[in-house]
Amino acid sequence: MMPGTRFLPELNTEEMHRLLDDVRVGRLGLNDEPQPYIVPTDFGFKDGLIYIHSPAEGKKTALARKDPHVCFEVDRYNDDVTEYQSIIIRGDIEEVLDVAEKREAMRLMAKKAVRSGGWKAHANGGTGMGSITVFKIHIKEMTGIKSPNGGHP
Repeated sequence: MMPGTRFLPELNTEEMHRLLDDVRVGRLGLNDEPQPYIVPTDFGFKDGLIYIHSPAEGKKTALARKDPHVCFEVDRYNDDVTEYQSIIIRGDIEEVLDVAEKREAMRLMAKKAVRSGGWKAHANGGTGMGSITVFKIHIKEMTGIKSPNGGHP
């Protein structure tokens, strides 16, 4: 550790789960040798799993199928970034093949979209998914930080 290095307070599990429930968009990091590929994506969180969706033939889908090792980041901050929370998740991504699980994942994301304001759930409730691929991330490691003392000047 370098002299003067200050560590930020850690989020506890309850705080991390609350952030995952509240925030609509996270950033998915995939392996695209030689550089990582990072893309924002809306997501759902349930039973310790992160659910995302992607076009069936998109780059995100192709990379997820090629290498299951992923990183996922979620954050929330105020305008001047004096108050913030951030989570880094490492895990393995898996395509969801079960139709009922895919529908539930799409409903989770639709509910979050409606809560965020200005968005409406799809009229079909996410049941017409022929061109959509759903993935779930099995969380292996999750760490979080927050601003000290509720923010700094």
